[in-house]
Amino acid sequence: MDLFNYDWKNSQYWSLTKYAPRPEQKKIIDEIREAMELGFQNIILEAGTGIGKSAIATTVANMVEDSYILTMTNQLQTQYLDDFTYMLTEIKGRSNYPCNYKPTCEDCYMEDMGEKKCKDCQYTQAVQEALKSPNVITNYDYLYYAGNYADILPPRDLLILDETHNFEKKVMSLISKTLNRKTLIKRYGFDIFYNITTGATLKTIKSQNYWIKICEKLLIRAKGLSENRAKDKKLKAKEIKKYESLIQILEQEKWIIETPTKKEILKDTDYKEGLKVEFKPLTIADYSEQLLQFGETRLFLTGTLGNKDKFCQWIGIDPNETYYIYMKSPFPVESRSIIKSYTGSMSGRKSNGKPNWMNPKALDKIREIISTHGNEKGVIHTSSNQQAWWIKKNLNSNKIWVAQGKTREETIKKFEESTRPLVLIGAGIKDGVDFKDDKCRYQIIFKMPFPSLASEQVNIRKYYDKTWYSYQTIMPLMQAYGRGIRDMNDYCIMYVLDSDFDRLLHSYKHLFNEYFLEAIVQPKRPVPKPKIGGKIS
Repeated sequence: MDLFNYDWKNSQYWSLTKYAPRPEQKKIIDEIREAMELGFQNIILEAGTGIGKSAIATTVANMVEDSYILTMTNQLQTQYLDDFTYMLTEIKGRSNYPCNYKPTCEDCYMEDMGEKKCKDCQYTQAVQEALKSPNVITNYDYLYYAGNYADILPPRDLLILDETHNFEKKVMSLISKTLNRKTLIKRYGFDIFYNITTGATLKTIKSQNYWIKICEKLLIRAKGLSENRAKDKKLKAKEIKKYESLIQILEQEKWIIETPTKKEILKDTDYKEGLKVEFKPLTIADYSEQLLQFGETRLFLTGTLGNKDKFCQWIGIDPNETYYIYMKSPFPVESRSIIKSYTGSMSGRKSNGKPNWMNPKALDKIREIISTHGNEKGVIHTSSNQQAWWIKKNLNSNKIWVAQGKTREETIKKFEESTRPLVLIGAGIKDGVDFKDDKCRYQIIFKMPFPSLASEQVNIRKYYDKTWYSYQTIMPLMQAYGRGIRDMNDYCIMYVLDSDFDRLLHSYKHLFNEYFLEAIVQPKRPVPKPKIGGKIS
């Protein structure tokens, strides 16, 4: 550190040792340390791309030396490790570690057979290393399950939660419960939708009592499973715990029950559609502590928060115990314009029943934008894969690639590496991707990413809190915006085709951050033509 010769009280903790900290990074780190010394349990850092949040996070971790850093994906874990391997110990789920006897440690049953674990078991070694390491990096899913159910990881002094604009969605996915029709028919010969197939109405299976009885039947069948193999023993214990837990939840709490439609159930005669019933609470406010309990102090990191008080309300933390820091990205506004190129509202349906997003004018506009950018690469953000394939089919070009499903990561990687003027389309490329420099010079927002109202939970939540529903649209919109410009010399234009954007701006401007709002290019007012013999008014 003497190489930089700077007088800064926190220099000994600086984590990115090959680079000197910038003034804004030192300011943020000092402020976080002050907030911790003042006793704030929750600290939120909203800092745009280019600030260097990972270096800030790991520096704070160095101060405390008893931390977890959580990422949403293994890919983001890898990004941290690329720069901070020397100070971080990684731990992931068992399926990520090879086994001497099975494909992965997840498939190994030596412990269940009373045998000792492999002496060189990589997963066991990783757990042991994590337990004695001052700073551990893992993902949300692993800490939730390893901490709450396996008692592997104890709480620490500091919990750093990266990408927390997705925190609510992640916790909801972790606490929700699912029963899969096909799996249960295969395992127990038991159809959870049997009543519907014999004439009952969908309303009859919407009650919690109905599903309590279903789970009680499944529990009896699970207890009757054979235990001839260690694998069977482990499965039996897991199933029993699942049904007991679900019965307890349904008896004590009012959860929302999401089922397929009656038409979908009756159509699925060969049980190949993967139909399921989901149980979830209306909000995560009463459940977020199941994850937050693993940090005495919690540092939330995001590039796009929107509104601090609303965020605190929705995830169930006290705003009075929450310290908020905002630092705008330094990228020049003229390099990241947002241009309104409306072709109409993309929501709702036409008189012929077709969705409004099936708009020929939108196709014409996309062709025009692609042509304008000539040999540059671009990204089109849709709100569904159906929209992505509709655009692909109608533009009919081998330069247009759709990123989705199992081939998503491979398609994105090939797109990034290619020097051709390709266009990448997808509904799931708003997060966790880095299209810097020539990887992407323009982006198109095809449709506002409103959450699907096919979900009963979303419908009810929207009814009680329209601000929440709009927030769930604005966050991925701002995240998509940040994909295309990643450093000071970068540039990327964003075009918005959906006129519903104006409705969000008018009613929920307070949910957008300053960085996004200042980039919106206001259309120039046309100069009125003079009347014959008159003046310009």
